[in-house]
Amino acid sequence: MNTRKFGQRNGNQKMHIDKDTIAICMATYNGERYLSEQIDSILAQTYSNWILFIRDDNSKDNTSTIIDEYTIKYPEKILKIEDKSLVGGSSKKNFAAIIEWVKYHYAFNYYAFSDQDDYWLPEKVEKTIDVLKKAEGKTTRPVLVHTDLKVADSKLQELGASFFKYRALNPDVKDLNHLLIQNNITGCTMMWNKSLNDMVTLDDDAVAMHDWWLTLAACCFGTIECLQEPTILYRQHDNNVVGATKVNTPSFIIKRLFDNNHVKETLKMSVVQAGAFVHHYEKLLDEIQKSLIENYSKLYSTNKIQRVFYVIKNRHLKQGTVQIIGELIFI
Repeated sequence: MNTRKFGQRNGNQKMHIDKDTIAICMATYNGERYLSEQIDSILAQTYSNWILFIRDDNSKDNTSTIIDEYTIKYPEKILKIEDKSLVGGSSKKNFAAIIEWVKYHYAFNYYAFSDQDDYWLPEKVEKTIDVLKKAEGKTTRPVLVHTDLKVADSKLQELGASFFKYRALNPDVKDLNHLLIQNNITGCTMMWNKSLNDMVTLDDDAVAMHDWWLTLAACCFGTIECLQEPTILYRQHDNNVVGATKVNTPSFIIKRLFDNNHVKETLKMSVVQAGAFVHHYEKLLDEIQKSLIENYSKLYSTNKIQRVFYVIKNRHLKQGTVQIIGELIFI
């Protein structure tokens, strides 16, 4: 049960919420350049039973003004969260704040993330919720659904027809061994149900990324489904928080060799996150899961040679030859 105290709801907006309504959570920061296109793409969805919650993290540009214009025009569909008690400062903290605020004030059965700079294809929501509901018909466990994406440039011109191929990712790889060290599920495509949302708290500083933590929870306690069809134009531009670099190319290899601090930091973040995860869910994990995560969380208590042998033995390996080589070099 969520016992955290928040401020009151914004105004007296009357929103229709039923068992099939989806809470779309959008975090914004200095997003004026592409924000209107993204919101318009959500408004144009073939599935219209959703509410869009937006929280701006103290933008210095016109982002907040743009959001205000949309909330005035679509008061029953878009709500701007202006609770001063919420803490931001990063993408993951902003998304965590939104999820906790929505969970505290409203009762939704379905949730989704939205970035501020992408473009949703018209049937994105409809196709994703269809997969989710079909999965719910087969299990009582929490369900997380994600999809493929099309990689696009700043003007939404296609760079890659499949993000999975662009990043050399196999979406069928969803075992805990691999997901502890690499999240292959893109947050902006995610949709999940209430039973997963109720068991997730994202405001721990040890959370590496909000979507990664959700993925681990779904892996351990629920089921992960993938729609291997692009539902989003994943826009690449100069200010991406997390972008999509094409793997196995000379530029990618050079970048990984010379920007090894990023690789090292990501690996260490995954280990710290594992320690927080096993502590948070200790009573819910089975013995095999608990042992696997605990051992991984102690990875840096060993020397380099032991670390290399450990990740190989326990299949804590990233996807792609170049990624694995980089992992073994810099771990």
